[in-house]
Amino acid sequence: MRETGALTRRRALQFGATAAGAVALGVQQSVRSAAATEADVSSATGRSRERSFDEGWLFLRGDADGAQEPSYDDRSWRTLDLPHDWSIEDLPYATSTDGGATSFPSLLVPKEPDPAWPTPPQVIGPFDPRRSENGGSIGYTVGGVGWYRKHFEIADPAHGRRSHIELRFDGVYQNADVWLNGVHLGFHPNGYTTFAYDLTPHLDPTGTNVLAVRVDNSGRNSRWYAGSGIYRHTWLTVTGPVRVPLWGVHVTTPEVSTGRSTAHVEVSVANLGTTSSSAQARVTVLDPHGKAVAVRTAPARDVDAGATAVSELDLPVRRAALWSMDSPSLYTARTEILVAGRVVDTVTTRFGIRSLEWNGEAGLLLNGEPVKIMGGNVHHDHGPMGAVALDRSEERRVEILKEAGFNSIRTAHNPPTPALLDACDRLGMLVMDEFFDVWDTGKNPEDYSVHFAEWWERDLTGTVLRDRNHPSVVMWSLGNEITDRTGGHRGAQLAAKLRTLDTTRPITLGGGSTHSADDPSWNYVDIGDVHYNANGKGYAQMHAAHPDKAMTHNETFPATIHQDIRFADAHDWAVGTWIWAAWDYLGEAGIGKTPIPPVGTGATIGDQSVMPGWSISRELHHGWGGFGYAYPYFQGNCGDFDLIGQRKPQSHWRDAVTGRSPVELLVERPTPPGTEQVALWWGYFDELAGWTWDDVQPGHPMTVHVYTAGDSARLLLNGVEVPGGPRAPERSMATFTVPYEPGELTAVAERDGKEIGRTTLRTVGAPAALRLVSDVKTLTTGRDPRPCAR
Repeated sequence: MRETGALTRRRALQFGATAAGAVALGVQQSVRSAAATEADVSSATGRSRERSFDEGWLFLRGDADGAQEPSYDDRSWRTLDLPHDWSIEDLPYATSTDGGATSFPSLLVPKEPDPAWPTPPQVIGPFDPRRSENGGSIGYTVGGVGWYRKHFEIADPAHGRRSHIELRFDGVYQNADVWLNGVHLGFHPNGYTTFAYDLTPHLDPTGTNVLAVRVDNSGRNSRWYAGSGIYRHTWLTVTGPVRVPLWGVHVTTPEVSTGRSTAHVEVSVANLGTTSSSAQARVTVLDPHGKAVAVRTAPARDVDAGATAVSELDLPVRRAALWSMDSPSLYTARTEILVAGRVVDTVTTRFGIRSLEWNGEAGLLLNGEPVKIMGGNVHHDHGPMGAVALDRSEERRVEILKEAGFNSIRTAHNPPTPALLDACDRLGMLVMDEFFDVWDTGKNPEDYSVHFAEWWERDLTGTVLRDRNHPSVVMWSLGNEITDRTGGHRGAQLAAKLRTLDTTRPITLGGGSTHSADDPSWNYVDIGDVHYNANGKGYAQMHAAHPDKAMTHNETFPATIHQDIRFADAHDWAVGTWIWAAWDYLGEAGIGKTPIPPVGTGATIGDQSVMPGWSISRELHHGWGGFGYAYPYFQGNCGDFDLIGQRKPQSHWRDAVTGRSPVELLVERPTPPGTEQVALWWGYFDELAGWTWDDVQPGHPMTVHVYTAGDSARLLLNGVEVPGGPRAPERSMATFTVPYEPGELTAVAERDGKEIGRTTLRTVGAPAALRLVSDVKTLTTGRDPRPCAR
């Protein structure tokens, strides 16, 4: 995303260091002419088949009568490059601090002031509680209407008349109307699915063409921050009339072994010309090193004008390198379309050679080996970047999660970007690809349910065709916590349609099996699912009623990591867990915040209280602003990682529970006298891996947590053992009360009386320097800059 203009506070946050010393992902700026010439648009041989269409757009925040017309005067509009999200930008009106948010009767606020925000401003950056139509659900950001326009020319007019030119949007949030040269190409309501238009009939091959896009993100339409605008990439595909249509190559691997495997390739050939044509499909399989290992050519097929023909080829691959989480080997299918012996179109398709199985006894198997999911739910936004989907930011997130021990992402609750799936393919991260958050019954008045009956089949079909070649995608989810419970008719429709497109992956429904053992979803899912069932009782009951089904646990609390992981490990049929959430996100404001009430306020509820000091109190959790918290809270605050990818306390506990680390040591942030931290459903203790507390007087009692993979732990302060401290090996945690004293705090983990690990926190002096470290060795320039620093 590039744009003209001065460096604003919001953009400084996106580029610069945060208060924690971390640098958010970079975004380049440049000045771009409004009349962008598309070079190389004339090639139809496959050498330049697809190119980015992201550069040189004009943008207006607000509505504009007649902006779809080519003659509309857009000279005052802002110039920028895509992807772009206007809801994360500073609001285009003055910041006000006159009066607090309490002046608005529709806004619920804490009865006592938050020390960090004694007088919350009405407007700060992109946040405005007055104009945010869905409040805390979307992080008090503002949607509305925006317009995009782009002027472009065909580089080779003569060839342009022979070309087929298609424009593809990876994602626009939402309700997008698209015009070319004043002709309405179509409307697309879904904010997460990919869609494309044929520009060819309406192009001016000799003059300037004007593309216009109106985006309408008005009303209450999302339960989390969605962003606004053309927030994913755009692409032009330029071919001749005989071509492979969008997503027209499908690769499966029906035979998989290290000795001999088979790649089955289905190739669609479309004839967009005016006369019949005889065409052949030739497929070459390239191994992970780029070496050709198999070639097959299908017999010539007569393809009538306006028709599509499908050829099927089986290509043997000897001594295949199988795709797995530890060794994500990727092959390439190079598909060439030949007419009269000449190559007229070329498409390359990445795929992995791997097998998937699932059943009610062994759960999920990859290449014949059982898999235990250590997964996380991930929303699509990127913190201070908003919904802007840069390839490097997607890749970086997968890298960080993989390094932390995660092996799966659930794309909550919508189809992801192609870049995310590409990264998961390369890095060996399994994906649960989820389609919808609603069906016919909505969760907000203006959400996708308004369009579901008309659009679900197109959106589901497009997503499956787009994503089914990705080896990382191992499961489809028809939806999340769907409230339509009318006999299962709609769910059965979705599942039946999906199975006409792909039978190589299991189907589940997020939270669908939570309702009851006789829920209609059992009739059409391959894998059952429950949400938030820490003790495993309901989980086991569901499987007992349906022993032929494997089971997933698609959403779990941070507070029940130890119970959820160990229950899954103890049962083969339990595929695994996906924590809510792996990564913090905008919206659902404050559901994971740790409140600081008077001591004893939180009422412990049975076995839901998973450790001393933990409470699940509905009154506490919902006491401020309904579900979550009132302004100025704007993020969920429930991830293992924060908005910019820094580890949070629960991720250290996870390492101890799973045995990835023998010992971790964290200290609760002190609270005012007479108060205590209460970690609620999606929350966790506010604690730091540090022993530098300048505002704490010596002797002040500090709560210290030692997370351990052992059966006990000892704590040393300046070499002297701290007495007491209840051990809780079943929770992989021991809690100590330590009188603060600067120096060294050391935790020692033991198993069977023997030390298995130790770690030390030290009091530090004043800061000496600020160091920025790039996460890549090679710095690049361009639209999608790779470097990220911390």
